[in-house]
Amino acid sequence: MHSIFMETATLAAGASWDWVFCGAFVILMIGIALYAMVVPQGGRRWWGLTVLLGALVVAGMAVGEGTIRIVLLDAAAFAAVALVWTQDSAKARAAARTYLAFMVLAVVFLGAGVYLVENGAVPAYPLDKLAVGLLIVGFGVKLALVPFYFWLPNLAEYSKPMTTALVVSVVDIAAFTELAHLRESAPWVFTGYATLWLALALLSMFGGALAALAQKNIKRMLAFSTIDDMGYLMLGVLVGPGVGLSGAILAALSHAFFKVILFGAVGIAESQSGHDLTLDDRGMATHYPVSSALFIAGALGMIGVPPLFGFIGRWRLYLAGVESGGVVLVLTMAFATALALLYYVRAIHRVWFGKAEAGLEWGQEPRLAAGVLVALVILMLVLGLFPGWLTGWIG
Repeated sequence: MHSIFMETATLAAGASWDWVFCGAFVILMIGIALYAMVVPQGGRRWWGLTVLLGALVVAGMAVGEGTIRIVLLDAAAFAAVALVWTQDSAKARAAARTYLAFMVLAVVFLGAGVYLVENGAVPAYPLDKLAVGLLIVGFGVKLALVPFYFWLPNLAEYSKPMTTALVVSVVDIAAFTELAHLRESAPWVFTGYATLWLALALLSMFGGALAALAQKNIKRMLAFSTIDDMGYLMLGVLVGPGVGLSGAILAALSHAFFKVILFGAVGIAESQSGHDLTLDDRGMATHYPVSSALFIAGALGMIGVPPLFGFIGRWRLYLAGVESGGVVLVLTMAFATALALLYYVRAIHRVWFGKAEAGLEWGQEPRLAAGVLVALVILMLVLGLFPGWLTGWIG
């Protein structure tokens, strides 16, 4: 009787997150659309595919678990591929081809893996090991985890900023909820192979952070910071129900919003300055003070500085680290966070602060685009100060 009650409670919690994510994605899609009205991201095809992508993701989240959900979210991933393909440059189209190849691989592997673990039952040996291998590779590719991340950095560098934001904040986070549901429906996939999942989480944390430190292009840096952050989310999923899974869900929500803020701030500066933002730029805050403040807020939110909402999920993930691996794992996580702080501080110091180069023409920050991002920061601040209703709903 107790186990039936616990299973019912777990399913109810899963349904709650799905509706929270539905609402979050609707807010983000409206914000991205308003932003793109004044900071162009593409032509009619871009707009059509963006609407399609948003509709597929929201519909997939709304239907709950099952085959229909998987089909809709996979269709959204391919809509994202087409979205990247609409970009003007040959390099963007090459990035789209790479993205397409990896998404096909992910869909095939995940489809086979999910089929083998249908209903949560443990298949007979050696199908159990095959299923776990398929799922690790499938989710690793779809979420751009180390060492399966190769499609994401070029996509971020050569696409418009909000196109990348749609991929990492909507499509990838929706895919992450599939992983969270799998943790509940087939826990043996994680508990029986914890070392493999933990290795994937730590590789992504440190590989993403170290690679971000090696980048000059700011959009590439943000792509690797996404990989870094996914490592923390994986750790929370591995620890499972309680602080682990709830921390991962809350951190995924904050990730979605703060990545839109970060890419949006970079996009404003790039659209007005006429070039990609790199570490060679100086003094952007002089001409784009709102964008610089938005970038700083996004960075603080991503590393979990209170009172922004990112702290709520990150703190729970640290508690999950204590529960799972004790002091050693928590210190390891703290070191990875220090690396993240380092690459964000370097970008803020070198790109946004300092004396601007003389003789360049500078445009003005579009009020609507900046206003949308400011509204998202305010929302993240309010949720950080008053998180109780949301955390109670998620569980």
